[in-house]
Amino acid sequence: MTSTLRMLILVALGASGLFTGIALVSDSSGRTMGWDTSMLPDWHTWDYRWAGLFTLVAFGVLPLLCAAGIVYQAPHMPLAAAGIGLLLVVWVVWQIVVLEIRAPYAHLVLAAAGLVLAATGVRRRGGAD
Repeated sequence: MTSTLRMLILVALGASGLFTGIALVSDSSGRTMGWDTSMLPDWHTWDYRWAGLFTLVAFGVLPLLCAAGIVYQAPHMPLAAAGIGLLLVVWVVWQIVVLEIRAPYAHLVLAAAGLVLAATGVRRRGGAD
């Protein structure tokens, strides 16, 4: 059950990360996503390009590679999934605290997904997955 849940989260995260990342890199104004740069805090003077690139790699490509690694039973992939989960939680905290982005439903879903990945990615010694 935990393997299925982990795979579902990784694939959903990867697909949404690819979509969001490509949209922000290709249109750094954010208009493709219905955003604009006025949503960013006053000190944040640049556009969405770097956030889009980070999202594309960290939450698009990496989760999909991790999911493929789990399918092919590559070693340490559950631990990699836990790392992606922790990175996702840190990203949500960064958005709330530093970037002052208020998207409570999105943050709740992303943080929950990150916590599930982190919790299911670390197996007990001698336990089966």
